[in-house]
Amino acid sequence: MTIFRSRRTLIAIAAAATVLVAGAMFSHVRRDREWAHGGDQVTFDAEVAITTAEDFDREVVRLGAPPGEATRWEAAEQTVVARVRWSGLPESINSLQVIALDKRVSPPKPLIPDGGWNSAGGTGSGWEGAYEPLAEHYDWLRRVAGPDAIAAVDAPGAGSGTVTAWFRQQADATRAGRDDIVLAVFSVDDDGEVRWARRIFG
Repeated sequence: MTIFRSRRTLIAIAAAATVLVAGAMFSHVRRDREWAHGGDQVTFDAEVAITTAEDFDREVVRLGAPPGEATRWEAAEQTVVARVRWSGLPESINSLQVIALDKRVSPPKPLIPDGGWNSAGGTGSGWEGAYEPLAEHYDWLRRVAGPDAIAAVDAPGAGSGTVTAWFRQQADATRAGRDDIVLAVFSVDDDGEVRWARRIFG
């Protein structure tokens, strides 16, 4: 009787282990699929303008910031102004983060955000260590980890919305053209974990 019980116990343990392994494998596959295809159901529209001190105020208002609310870095030769519109964002997403990069170097190099405006008003920028897995999953975001990591402009994770953001080049960069810029968004859930990224311009 003891032998049968031992066998039943071993069988139960083996079955439980199999279920755990299968569950972990399924979770891993599902997460890989999310990295690759998350955001496919979201519609994005992006517009980018390269500005100088002379036309920054006009362009940033045209792209969505209220008059007098946007301030550029005075020493910057040029400022990249971007407007991102989206719809169809899942409720599980807490926020969208907007980043701009210079693709004249490979992988593209992040630009420095100077400010932003979204449906909630003025928005800042920041960077979390939790965002660095982006570099592992997207070749074109490899520079967002390490010394080139800068910051991203925050937008609330509403189902649809608009954010206007403006960026400047890092100190060692020369003037860029509109076709030199990559604009991307990545999503963050309620736990602060990055779910997926999408290249939406350039």
